[in-house]
Amino acid sequence: MKYLLFAPLLLALTCSSPKKENSVQPSNEASEETTTIQKEENKEKPIPVKNYSNELIVILKDPKHSDDAMALIKNSSLQWTDADYNSKTTKIGIVTLPDEDRDTWIQRLQQTGEFKFVGKNGKEVLKNIIAKEENKLISLRKTACFGDCPVYEVSIDKDGNVTYNGIQYVLEEGIREFKLTDEELKTLNDKLSKKDFSSFKDSYDNPDVMDLASTYITHDNKQIQIRLWKDIPDELIDIHEYIGDLLLKRKFFE
Repeated sequence: MKYLLFAPLLLALTCSSPKKENSVQPSNEASEETTTIQKEENKEKPIPVKNYSNELIVILKDPKHSDDAMALIKNSSLQWTDADYNSKTTKIGIVTLPDEDRDTWIQRLQQTGEFKFVGKNGKEVLKNIIAKEENKLISLRKTACFGDCPVYEVSIDKDGNVTYNGIQYVLEEGIREFKLTDEELKTLNDKLSKKDFSSFKDSYDNPDVMDLASTYITHDNKQIQIRLWKDIPDELIDIHEYIGDLLLKRKFFE
């Protein structure tokens, strides 16, 4: 009898007690979708590929007198941007063209005579040019006169690699490359170390004297112009004559 009375009471308590809410478990599909989204958000965005098709890299022939070159760039509807390179003797720029006909623009700019280098820009091109400039030991450039003065450029790097460009009144026109012997490179370095290059004047000239070619010698972040060969330091003459002898020895000019 006691059990019969207890059963209805237990049933009533069970019915009146609140039911537990079923906990909702995320489905495998939702979990995978969330993981995928997180991976996509964390994925690095691709670096856009730079388009160099309308850019040139140029090096001014005379950075101390860049007004004519800058005016030429502006008047030709070109845009100049300084390269990230600091030097007293070298000015490098990136020129943006109004079109993609780079070959034509290279020819036009080369013909102006304002630039010692004009070339197409591209990946690592500027980096390589700067590295080459920083490895340069000495360069020498001869300009024209009213007569048949040899016109040429020569650059020698710290490893003894020589790049010669014969322009006019020389036996070898165009670009020629060769390497100094160890003895030749040592002799050149010895001559360069005899006197601090910064102690030389920037210019040895007399503007009143006409019909003279200019010689530009660049070393140790300094460019020297020699137009009048008078009162020139012996050390500077020795350097000039030695470079000339290296080229005469290889019969680039007479």
